[in-house]
Amino acid sequence: MAGTLEVTEELCWMPAGWVFDTVLDRMAAVLHPQEPALAERLLAAHTEVNGGYLDLRDIDLETLVLLLHAADSAYGRLKGEGAQGRAAPAFSAGLLTQLQQLRDMLHAGQKARMVKR
Repeated sequence: MAGTLEVTEELCWMPAGWVFDTVLDRMAAVLHPQEPALAERLLAAHTEVNGGYLDLRDIDLETLVLLLHAADSAYGRLKGEGAQGRAAPAFSAGLLTQLQQLRDMLHAGQKARMVKR
């Protein structure tokens, strides 16, 4: 099962379910200390909770920036874990590729929201 995360009407991230859940877990862990409600929103989108769907089309620019920072932090941590041999290389590379695609979409969503201001 794949997860689905909608950033804008045109941008939709659809990775494998395990990637979706792993990325949401990592981002939620970063967000939880300062933004527990946002972290819970991510966790509530897990594939086993609601089928793996998260709609971010209605979030404001400030919230999107928080998500982008969380994705950047998660990427850095996962990359470090892979370099230290804590993750299987094949899974680590695929996970990082998928997470980079989400980061790119969040950046594009940020730009789109800035144009609307």
